[in-house]
Amino acid sequence: MKKNIILFFLICAIPLSACSKAPEQVSAPTVQRLTSPLELSEDEAATLIQCCGENSVLLAVGHRNTAQTGPLYHTDYLLYWNYSDGTTKQFPVSSPAYIISAVLDGSDVLYVDYEAVEPGLKWSLIRSTDTGKSTLASGQAASYNQVPALFCLNSQPMYLQSEDTGISVYRVDGSAVSSVLNLTDYTMSDVTVCTNGTQFAFLASANNDAYWTAFLCNASGILYQKELSQQVTTFAIMGEYMVCGLGDPETQKFSYETIRISDGKVSTADSAVPLWRLAGSGSSCMYVDNTFAAHILYPDTQQTDPLVINDFATYQNWPTVFCPDGVGGYLVEMDIEDTSTYWHITT
Repeated sequence: MKKNIILFFLICAIPLSACSKAPEQVSAPTVQRLTSPLELSEDEAATLIQCCGENSVLLAVGHRNTAQTGPLYHTDYLLYWNYSDGTTKQFPVSSPAYIISAVLDGSDVLYVDYEAVEPGLKWSLIRSTDTGKSTLASGQAASYNQVPALFCLNSQPMYLQSEDTGISVYRVDGSAVSSVLNLTDYTMSDVTVCTNGTQFAFLASANNDAYWTAFLCNASGILYQKELSQQVTTFAIMGEYMVCGLGDPETQKFSYETIRISDGKVSTADSAVPLWRLAGSGSSCMYVDNTFAAHILYPDTQQTDPLVINDFATYQNWPTVFCPDGVGGYLVEMDIEDTSTYWHITT
């Protein structure tokens, strides 16, 4: 009888061991260098704002500010660039502001303009069309990083605004602007929002909070609200997760925390390097460490791999910005010797 029991156990165990497999490794991304649509002088510069649909992106193009005050560059125009077929379209701006927030709305472009007005700034939400410009909203901000941040949710233009009384999210329909979310007693020092197209995320804090609180929302309101346990280096949202880079450069201890969108499950994992300039797209995130070396992270399996983007310059790790392309990949802008260079990454 004893032999029969042992034999039965072995027969059952063999199929189980045969079926167990190591976690499947994700294939390496492909990196394609793009031909820039611009030829700029030494006094001009272009800044990647955000992707606006498959194979297309918005850039802010301007010239250097020679005054002792104000932003480093003035914005001359916004450029729509389809990097697949090479087509472009200019939206004249002619602003003393360094435009960092803009979205496409059909054939129009929306952007946040601003000007210095003591004791801070006056900002304006502008719609630019083929026939002219109109102001949809305006307000005051304490500094450049406090102007509203535009984004699109389900292809609908929205913007996030922070004031002394709280944080608000607004919806833009044609020339009408309406409030869809209000958080009293919360503020943010840097107005930043991330979206995966159907959800959006931001960080905010109340007066007595030791650390930031992560907010994960959709068109109906707040899905999850999680107070973080450490300093935040960066954050992003992707298909199934919100990801926050955590840690203190002084202690050299780093980690990241994920919030799963489907059920709010929170997970934490250690990181050997700090996470900076995080961006999410599809099932992955990309970030740079403190040497500007690029990494790709897959939160579902916690697989992290280095990624060589620039393979032609002597110094590999130039300052880099990642922008999700809306279809699971990234557009990358790298500043190499004061020249903006672009790549497309497919994951």
